[in-house]
Amino acid sequence: TKCKNPGHVALTFDDGPLYGSKAAQTIANAGGRGTFFVNGNNYGCIYDRADQIKAAYAQGHTIGSHTWSHVDITKITASQLNKQLDLVEGALKKIIGVKPRFFRPPYGAVNDAQVKVLQQRGYTVVNWNFDSGDTSGKSASDSIAAYKKLSYPTSYIALNHETYKTTVDTVIPAVVPALKAKGFKLVSMAECLGQSAYQSTGSAGKRDSSWTCSGTPAP
Repeated sequence: TKCKNPGHVALTFDDGPLYGSKAAQTIANAGGRGTFFVNGNNYGCIYDRADQIKAAYAQGHTIGSHTWSHVDITKITASQLNKQLDLVEGALKKIIGVKPRFFRPPYGAVNDAQVKVLQQRGYTVVNWNFDSGDTSGKSASDSIAAYKKLSYPTSYIALNHETYKTTVDTVIPAVVPALKAKGFKLVSMAECLGQSAYQSTGSAGKRDSSWTCSGTPAP
């Protein structure tokens, strides 16, 4: 739940792809990198927003898995978890040619049995040690104030959700320069934990009839 090096902040965004492009651009413009933990079928279908994922990947942000349908993994079987992972892996292989390394469990909920399944599949499970509070109803100004209280040179993995317009439109544009002014470095999950971003990388696929969410688990 924290980065290896002091003074590093990993801005992470769950539940997309949705409004994340602006956050990706804001962070990249400041010379930083972020991490997007994507679902396949949560706020719409991942294949309909493939360009957003391609753009974030090209900017050097890390793309991680957040399950296919935003399911609480402590309430499903190992085989159901494997199916959730397979679907996200399949989509990211097609869209950007990668197999993700980092996994963020929905609701931050994990148990030992599911962590074992994830680790056997090569995943690093990542939660957070700072919550922007966007999902719990914090106003943008409260979120910004909380970010501004982060104490340098502690390291933080910060939870945000790209499904809130205020997060990407108001909070992140205010927070990025504020963190940099304190001396923080904005890093991807890969740099934060000192691991490679992906289990494998290769060529992306070409869009065909398999780029669909129909017949897959829904939230």
